[in-house]
Amino acid sequence: MRINYNFAFKDSKLTPWERPAANNLLISDASLDKKLLFIYKEFNSNKILYYPSTIVLALALVLQICNLYPQRIVKKFRSEHNKYQNMVIKLRNLNSSKQKINNRISNIEQFFTQPTTSYLFSYFLQNSVPKGVQINSYAFSDNGFEMNVSAFNIDSLNEFVTLFIESPIILKDSVIINQLSRNETVNSDSSLPSPKLDMEIYGQVRKINIKTREKLYLESEADGLLKKLKRFNNLKQKLRS
Repeated sequence: MRINYNFAFKDSKLTPWERPAANNLLISDASLDKKLLFIYKEFNSNKILYYPSTIVLALALVLQICNLYPQRIVKKFRSEHNKYQNMVIKLRNLNSSKQKINNRISNIEQFFTQPTTSYLFSYFLQNSVPKGVQINSYAFSDNGFEMNVSAFNIDSLNEFVTLFIESPIILKDSVIINQLSRNETVNSDSSLPSPKLDMEIYGQVRKINIKTREKLYLESEADGLLKKLKRFNNLKQKLRS
C-alpha cells in the first residue's frame, strides 16, 4: 500500500528538489528571433544528428534543381518520342508483313522460273514444222520432251530438226534422234506406194531467266502470261526496295 507522506521533510525547513523542465522555446510564447536562435544552438550542439540528414536533404535538393532542365527537355520532346515509337512499331509490322509476302512469293516463284512453259514449247514447235512434216505425238515436261514425227522425204525432216533445235527454248546439244524408219504407204492420188519416214526425237529444254521469258512472251504474243510475269516482277522489286 502506497503511503503519500514524505517523512524526510516533516518539520523541516528544506524544500524538496524537483528536476527543472527543459526550456522548449518552440512551443512557448518567445519571439521569432529567440526561436531561431534556439534552433541554431540546438543544431550546433547536436551536429551528429543534424549534419548527415541535412547533407542528404541538401544533395537531394541540388539534384532536383539540376534535373529541372533535363526534365524540361524530355517533356518538350516527349511528343516526338511518341511519334518515333509509333513509327518504329509500324515499320516492325511492315517488315513482318513484307517477310510473309516474300515467303509466299518464294513458294510460287517456281511457276515463273521453271525451265519453260508448255505455251512456249507449243509455239516454237508449231513454227518449226515445215510443209510435208506431221507431228504424230509428243510429250513435254520440265525435264525435256519426246516426239514422233513423220514425213515423205528426208529433206523435210532435216528442215524440221534444224528449225526446232535452233529454237531459244531447246538445248541443242541434248537433242537425240533415236529412230528413223521407212514405211510404205499408198498415196491417195496414185495406186503406187510412197515411202514414209518416221522419226523419234528426244531432248531437253532450257532454263529461261525472267528477262528472256518476257521477250519470248512478247514475241509469241502471250499477253496474259506476260502481264502475270510483269506483275510478279514488279512485286519482287517493290519488296526489295
